[in-house]
Amino acid sequence: MCQRNLRLPISLLAGGGVALLCAVMGLLLWGSGRIKNRVEHWQVSNDDARNAAQTLIASNPAVQNPVGFSGKDQTTVEHWDRRWRVSGYIDTRPQPGVNVRTLYFAVLLHNGSTWNLEDLQLQSTEAGAGAHKN
Repeated sequence: MCQRNLRLPISLLAGGGVALLCAVMGLLLWGSGRIKNRVEHWQVSNDDARNAAQTLIASNPAVQNPVGFSGKDQTTVEHWDRRWRVSGYIDTRPQPGVNVRTLYFAVLLHNGSTWNLEDLQLQSTEAGAGAHKN
């Protein structure tokens, strides 16, 4: 009756709506990062990590003439966030007629599409001459 506008100003409503929209978008973006990390973990299997470790170890200059790796049942794979720890053994033939079994402990970093060898520890356990037929 007094001709006063008792409604909220439109600019106040618009500003509040924009702030609410920004808050919702921020929460969605924050949540999507966490979901992405979980999905990446699901996409990488223990076999993928084991195969990547074997490829990187075989190409390492400290490993001379690799001839075989431990089997799936004799290899341990642990997942630590984006890192993987793989341990097992590798058989090498540094010289003809000499076989060496070396335990390895490798830490790999998975960057979504590439694997990087962050740490490699090698421990020779056996050496012996073997009869090999060509």
